[in-house]
Amino acid sequence: MDVDVGVDDALAMMLALRSPELDLRAITTVSGNVHVDKTSVNALKVLEAMRVSRIPVAKGAAKPLLRDLEVAEDFHGKDGLGDSNIAPPKLQVDKRHAVDLLTEETAASPKQIAVVATGPLTNIATVILREPRFAENVRELVIMGGAYGVTVYGYGNANPAAEFNMYVDPEAASIVFKSGIPLTAVGLDITTDPTTMLTKELYRRIEQAGTPLAKFVCLITRQLMSKYGFIHLHDPMAIAVAADPSLVKTGRYHVEIETKSDLTRGQTVTDRRDWLPESYRKTPNTNVCTRIDGERFVEMFMNRIIGK
Repeated sequence: MDVDVGVDDALAMMLALRSPELDLRAITTVSGNVHVDKTSVNALKVLEAMRVSRIPVAKGAAKPLLRDLEVAEDFHGKDGLGDSNIAPPKLQVDKRHAVDLLTEETAASPKQIAVVATGPLTNIATVILREPRFAENVRELVIMGGAYGVTVYGYGNANPAAEFNMYVDPEAASIVFKSGIPLTAVGLDITTDPTTMLTKELYRRIEQAGTPLAKFVCLITRQLMSKYGFIHLHDPMAIAVAADPSLVKTGRYHVEIETKSDLTRGQTVTDRRDWLPESYRKTPNTNVCTRIDGERFVEMFMNRIIGK
């Protein structure tokens, strides 16, 4: 997992560790929701809450490739975990840089490792630039990012056209989408579907569970639930898709990233012109998620998060 650990990244890490279909080998961190110094500490906090010490956490890029960092502390809290003020972790960050860890792991097991990226794509783009074979070695890259306009929910949240992760580092996203890497995009088109939200009712069920993990979940989500009355499970959905692709329907599209416009910075420009003659169409580069079984997804999330 390549993460910018805010609240929903933390939930995604928990879901990954509770998913028997997945074997989480390593975590790399990047600046996004908060600075990478905080996202790295937050990843360690989650691992400690899950009583996991075997998984390395390697710190990555502190800022986007070409731009100043814009964070989302107003949403995720100053600490990135809902201002929960969890004690500093005893676990330590791996000595390797995130880019080195990603390169080493995928080179050692070509076509065996999938990467799930739930933050800006700065680390992934940097690996591709440094080691072009990375795009060939990865079995699949599943990203939480983008707004593709393939459902009624496919519009931006960082600006009217762009999703936050794409907005923060559009140049990195452009490199990734052009790289030829096997890419599945879990975008706002499905993550903001109302059937997939963590509602107040579901939150109360987590509270009532009373397990140590449930208490941790409530602690980091309380601020958002109090403010909004629901939480979109953006990043956990990317993990769910990696664990069970049958949860979603996908379509093959050619996607490019807007990097020049201030108005639509980070837009995932999706070519949906299926009426074009074959000779005029650009080659699809992305499996875009177009539909999700919201009921099954929520059931998976709840059972695995509050299960003992």
